[in-house]
Amino acid sequence: MTQAWWKSAVVYQIYPKSFYDYNGDGIGDLAGITAKLDYIQSLGANVIWLCPIFESPMKDNGYDIANYDCVDPIFGDNDDLDELIRQAAQRGIKILLDLVLNHSSNQHPWFKAALADPQSPYADYYQFIEWDHPTPPNNLRTYFDCPVWTQVPNSTRWYFNSFGPEQPDLNWENPQLRKEIIQMINRWIAKGVAGFRIDAIGNIKKSTEALSPHHFPADREDGSASLVPWVVNQPGIHDFLKELASQTFHPANVMTVAEIDVPPHDLVDYIGEDGAFSMVFDFSIADLDIAKQPPFSISPITAERLKPVFFNNQLTTQQVGWGAPYLENHDQPRSLNKFLNQHAKNPFAAKMLATFLLTQRGTPFIYQGQEIGMTNCPMTLDEHDDLHLFKLYQWGKHQGYSEPTMMRYFDQRSRDNARTPFQWNNASQAGFTTGTPWLKVNPNYPEINAAAQQQEPDSLFAFYQQLIHLRRHSVISPILVDGEFSAIDAPASVIAYRRTLNSHSINIYCNFSDKPQPIRQNYAKVHLNNMATISDHNQQIILQPYQSIIFEVEKSE
Repeated sequence: MTQAWWKSAVVYQIYPKSFYDYNGDGIGDLAGITAKLDYIQSLGANVIWLCPIFESPMKDNGYDIANYDCVDPIFGDNDDLDELIRQAAQRGIKILLDLVLNHSSNQHPWFKAALADPQSPYADYYQFIEWDHPTPPNNLRTYFDCPVWTQVPNSTRWYFNSFGPEQPDLNWENPQLRKEIIQMINRWIAKGVAGFRIDAIGNIKKSTEALSPHHFPADREDGSASLVPWVVNQPGIHDFLKELASQTFHPANVMTVAEIDVPPHDLVDYIGEDGAFSMVFDFSIADLDIAKQPPFSISPITAERLKPVFFNNQLTTQQVGWGAPYLENHDQPRSLNKFLNQHAKNPFAAKMLATFLLTQRGTPFIYQGQEIGMTNCPMTLDEHDDLHLFKLYQWGKHQGYSEPTMMRYFDQRSRDNARTPFQWNNASQAGFTTGTPWLKVNPNYPEINAAAQQQEPDSLFAFYQQLIHLRRHSVISPILVDGEFSAIDAPASVIAYRRTLNSHSINIYCNFSDKPQPIRQNYAKVHLNNMATISDHNQQIILQPYQSIIFEVEKSE
């Protein structure tokens, strides 16, 4: 465990713009996070992941970095980050930074130099192509639903971007670029940063087809094709990743979590014993409601659909390395709406989801506001502030989708649902700021806020505290951290599994339905129940709607 301190961690993800505004300018800042460290400590989390705080024009809310070494002025300065790291350490909390290494901002000095002089060394820090035609070199489509090639104005030069035109992709084939990235990471480690979440890292190696004139089979009616098969997890990427890890993460024993959708047969290269990262985020659950669906449509998540995907994820990861379970993040809608759409205000359902998250194998990630039950926020198009949403809206409008169809989708799936300001109390602007907030505050803050829940012993916040205590400081902590995962047969709408360490086991049952469900379970003890009682009839337990229970199993089982 000394070599894998992060296995026993509970991570709290912060979206800095929306957490707490200390200086009253309407935007959350590092001083605001420092001011709320006691809140995070009281929850029980011991690692904080900060979404990007680097200097940026904020075209994609900080995922377009213009300077990897400086904090953006809207969040404070480097001294504020030093103070946050120092005060967090006093409370036993470590800090993870969010690194965007696939691309930079088009305002980065490297890119400006590349545009100013095609012969500059920095021109090879990006992917340029000469193409004297009015249309792009190929028909690949970015993650943000626009062409992957952007023309440099008044020239025949085009550059490759996996996301928006404001985010040109870096050329990892260039050894000098890789050297600069490695040196930058080591500077942050020397400052006391304990690890990194690494954005879109699976895109850093491109296929030759993606970077050349080519026509790909279209997968949309506009004649475009997704870039994913041609830029994600390409042959040769592990040479880059091993070089990166061996010169940064591994010598410093820092925690790393990569954002990449990895096929099972490649997991060992990412999170195996000699893998580049501590863990990777798995998208199979997060995107279950939209995967393979037509544009602007959603397939509701049910226990019946979730169960096989969840079991497969846990068992596959267990065979290779370590996981990073999550239900929410800055790119996802709120979990109460997503997993329990019509029952989002059911307190038992919210606690059941908390049980489901914090008893899985892997390091759990809690997103700000999840612990108090924040929900999706209704917004007009003008109230949104998301580059991806606006690109998708433009594409949909061009393809003839109606405004109501698109807005219904955004209500359920917009990333801004998770980016609304944190609801601290029932005062003006939910106590987030004394100014005008950068993004709309959810109007339900008088009913859903941290101050009210901290005073309520039966609140969702208190339940998260109990779960985190069980995971980190209880007699079953070793089982919850290191225990092997196995599936348990149960009714279709009940997700049930066992965690076993040596001769000790706990069983977890989560009823995802609004109907009672019978199970058979002999037990020595109940460690946590999201309801006051257990309905036990003739050696059969009846799980109530949205009930979740953690049983200690009798050794004879």
